[in-house]
Amino acid sequence: MCNCACADYRKQLEESLQDEICDAGFYAQIANEAPSEELREIILSIVGDEYGHARLQASLLGICPPSVSCPPECPSATGNFADDVENAIQGELGAIRRYAELAMCAPTLKIRYLLTSILGDEYAHARIWTAMLQARCLCNS
Repeated sequence: MCNCACADYRKQLEESLQDEICDAGFYAQIANEAPSEELREIILSIVGDEYGHARLQASLLGICPPSVSCPPECPSATGNFADDVENAIQGELGAIRRYAELAMCAPTLKIRYLLTSILGDEYAHARIWTAMLQARCLCNS
C-alpha cells in the first residue's frame, strides 16, 4: 500500500535541495545587513550549514540526479535586517516540518537519520535567528 504523502518523495527531496540553495543565498545577503561583525559571522556559519544540507541531499539524489531545470525563484533580502530575520525564522520553521515529512518517507533508516539531523540543524537555526531578534530588542531598549 502506497502512502500518498510519500508518493512524490523524490520530487519533494529535489524541491528541498533547491530550497536549501535559495536559503544559503538569502542568508548570505542577510549577513551583509548584519549590524555587527559577530552577527555576520554567526549568519555566515548558518549559510555554510544550509549549503551542507544541499550537498547532502544532492548526494542522496546522486544515483539518479534530478533532471535539468530552471533554478527556482529565490527570495532576496530587503535591506531591513529585522524583517529579513523574521522571514528566515519562518523559512526555518517550514524546513523543520518539511524534514519531518521527508524523514517519515525515507526509504532506509540511514536516510531517515540524515534527514532528522538536518531537521535538528534547522531547529537550531530558528533558535539562533530568534535570539538575534531578541538581543536586538534588548539592546535598543
